[in-house]
Amino acid sequence: MNPVILVGCFTPLIIIFIVMKLAVWIEAVNAEQDYVKREPLRKRGPFLENPYADVDEEEEEYGDRTDYR
Repeated sequence: MNPVILVGCFTPLIIIFIVMKLAVWIEAVNAEQDYVKREPLRKRGPFLENPYADVDEEEEEYGDRTDYR
């Protein structure tokens, strides 16, 4: 089989593959740019006053005698 014929047969597949890769890459870049543009406008909160506080401090079952710290 002549190598020119083989290259000629696979050229359309290679071109389609490259075009698809470029299209996916451009779409990903556009999606990332849109996300970055919207990020400063995103609503934040509500934040907790103290996220590491002991929420059940009043309802502790055991006292200081059983606290094995």
